[in-house]
Amino acid sequence: MGEEAYQIKDYFHDEAVAFAGAMHPKGSLAHNSDEMYSSDRYKLESWNPGDTIPVATFFHEKYSPKKAYFHVASFTETQWKESHMEVYSLFSIWWNKEWSHWEKIPEYCCSVISEKPQPPLHKEAANWMLNRMTTKGSGFAEVDYFIEGKLEIII
Repeated sequence: MGEEAYQIKDYFHDEAVAFAGAMHPKGSLAHNSDEMYSSDRYKLESWNPGDTIPVATFFHEKYSPKKAYFHVASFTETQWKESHMEVYSLFSIWWNKEWSHWEKIPEYCCSVISEKPQPPLHKEAANWMLNRMTTKGSGFAEVDYFIEGKLEIII
């Protein structure tokens, strides 16, 4: 594991379940429009799980008149806790100018594995995922998407 007490990796096991767990307070795959779409960004944020932290904002004038807001929440199954594994999901709340409402959108997942229990590592996971997303050639978004806008890390 190197010098760090934990290791962060891409999470591919079942991203749909991880995103659903992080984006919905009850960990359900089902959602209603109040949780995913609204004309009020704060209404969507009120549906965030209790451990959610804001991590960044992004503004790209070509695509939206408003900033996007990035958040990180954890999603951990009971059986993972015994092996000191946490899964973190990065999601955003974007303004959809075509439909004139805010949307909550999953963006990235990572897992944190450690040899022993760790305090919550939301900030470390968020920094790792944002770095992966904004690296040129990442495949996350079209080339230079983040370079053309303004990404502000707030953690």
